[in-house]
Amino acid sequence: MSDDVARVTKVRAASDRVLRVRFAGDRCDRELDMTGLIARSVHFVPLMDDPKTFAKAAIVEDGLGVAWPVQTKWGRSDVSATTLRRIAEEQQQ
Repeated sequence: MSDDVARVTKVRAASDRVLRVRFAGDRCDRELDMTGLIARSVHFVPLMDDPKTFAKAAIVEDGLGVAWPVQTKWGRSDVSATTLRRIAEEQQQ
């Protein structure tokens, strides 16, 4: 794992719960199955069965994360680029 701060440069939904993400410094996109994260976190429950909202993923904070237009009692639904990088590395194995 790199010590550099992860940054997302591109994001779009590839399917209902899969994001296609490119990280700064990478030459290609990675597909991240977000089903596990969504299923385990109350924060992401609104995205479980709402592919239209999931498809509205957007880069936030100059690439430090990805967010969806869903408000929860904790704030907007978002995930850090570092967490996305970790998911990408785990799913690559």
